[in-house]
Amino acid sequence: MRHSKNSFLGLLLFIFISGYNLSFAQERLTLDEAITKALEHNFDIKVAELTAEEAKTNNTLGNAGFLPNINGNGFYNVSIANAKNQFSNGTSQEKNGAVNKSFGGGITGTYRVFAAGKAYILKKQLNTLEEIGIAELKLQIQSTISQVVQSYASAVFQHQQEIAIDTALSLAKVRMQLSKMKYESGLSAKVDFLQARVDYNARQSDSLNQIAALAVAFADLNALMGEDVFKNYKVDDSLVLNDALFPKEQELLAEKNISISIAEKTWKASLLNAKAAKANLFPTLDLNLGYNYNKTQSQSGFSLFNQSYGPSGGAILNIPVFQGGNLRRMAKVASLQAMRDEILYEKQNTEIARQYRKAWKNYEMSATAYHLEKQNIGFAKENLDIQKARFKVGIATTLETREAENSYVEALVRLYNAAYNLKVNETKVLELENSLE
Repeated sequence: MRHSKNSFLGLLLFIFISGYNLSFAQERLTLDEAITKALEHNFDIKVAELTAEEAKTNNTLGNAGFLPNINGNGFYNVSIANAKNQFSNGTSQEKNGAVNKSFGGGITGTYRVFAAGKAYILKKQLNTLEEIGIAELKLQIQSTISQVVQSYASAVFQHQQEIAIDTALSLAKVRMQLSKMKYESGLSAKVDFLQARVDYNARQSDSLNQIAALAVAFADLNALMGEDVFKNYKVDDSLVLNDALFPKEQELLAEKNISISIAEKTWKASLLNAKAAKANLFPTLDLNLGYNYNKTQSQSGFSLFNQSYGPSGGAILNIPVFQGGNLRRMAKVASLQAMRDEILYEKQNTEIARQYRKAWKNYEMSATAYHLEKQNIGFAKENLDIQKARFKVGIATTLETREAENSYVEALVRLYNAAYNLKVNETKVLELENSLE
């Protein structure tokens, strides 16, 4: 029994030390600082930045086909052979170990002067793909900010829950002490003291659970910021709430929302891809220009030395007659992809409108609930003060005082929960409007 008591006291000491560390030995973190860290270190944002940079790198005139292909080449060959030659003039030649050398080099260039406008189409497509990369980066930034705000709000909410539990713990402790005094002086029954003790122990258990809940909130927030997930912070006691937003018209929402913009640009890129695929059905004309130098030396044969150099040029006309029907198949597939992306664009319009209506209604309800709970907490506090005074003079019963305490703590929790819901729904609305900064 003594061992169990010592273990319990040790646990309380550990909780006290942990609470002390949470309060005094940790870095303070504001919401703006959390957002700044996430923008600098968030993994998803880094990936989106690289994807956007990749699209920008691909958007060149050469990748579209506007620039020529120029290649240089060179060679050097040596061979040793036993040669026997019979010439037309009746003479002959026989040589063992004859060395033959040949070397040369040159430069050639190919430029496509006609491809049914495919280069212009591809350049427009590359421009669109770069715009999509930039838009997806902005979307990821908006999404990350939204997640950070909601995660930080969760940490603040859990911290406020700690405050509510500490309040309930203090109230239960005072009632327990008063009940003990009344019981020891014979003014009340022992059951009142025992009930107060049970309530006090229950609040201590709630405090332990809340420590775990706050640790989970910090783990989620650290993951978003790219920090050590085991790190803890001191967060703000409350958040700035905006309860005066106005809904945007559906047309304006379509202009502001990044997801809709990406779907539209993806559709446009697919249309350009379909045009480029159809351009493959037309002839192409390429111009070739070059300059070459060749030299050959031989210790046997009719010609012992040969050298040539100079420019060359020509044109190649390529007419796609039949490639197993693959060109028409690819053009058809590209057209179907464009039709699919058009449907996805229309679907995205509908989906974002649905999400916005839902988020806005939740925001309105949470704002109303928050104002209601702000009024209610005042009534609950006044009722508690009255019951505490009545209990001290012996008018109110333990049950009545306990009920007033529970009502006040529940009202406090509801207020914190309403504030959290308002912040989350406010953030979702602003994210859909592309208004988070």
